[in-house]
Amino acid sequence: MEKVIWILIFGVAMVAGFLSLERISFTIVIFLLFAFVSTSLSHRFQNNHWLDRVSPLIGVGIGDSSLVLYALLFVTGANVFRTNDVWSVFAYLVFMYIGIYLFVVTTSSFLAGATRLKPSRFFRPVLIFSVFFYGAMLLLPLQPGL
Repeated sequence: MEKVIWILIFGVAMVAGFLSLERISFTIVIFLLFAFVSTSLSHRFQNNHWLDRVSPLIGVGIGDSSLVLYALLFVTGANVFRTNDVWSVFAYLVFMYIGIYLFVVTTSSFLAGATRLKPSRFFRPVLIFSVFFYGAMLLLPLQPGL
């Protein structure tokens, strides 16, 4: 199933990269790619994750330091996202995959430390939460009157 999702992701990315899309259409495509990447990550996260074997404090520390490095990489590579060609769509995919993974690891570690449960228990709820609210944020400009 995960391979089919990745084939669908790369197909949508290729089509979006070769077509000249308007800003709203491109936003919808990016949201669809975000939902597909999150679905792929939900299949990737299993119950016996490496995060379950370390302290939640270490997971939060690794997640926070990785998010800082991720943000620095995002700022230095901001030139890639100014165009809507194939390479920028693939850059969106890579940054989405890494960003979602780091967000889920950090948030799940924090919740695990607060509740004394395994972090893997929070992977899917955090993914659902992030897809719902990121989608709401992306689709907000489509509301009439805004």
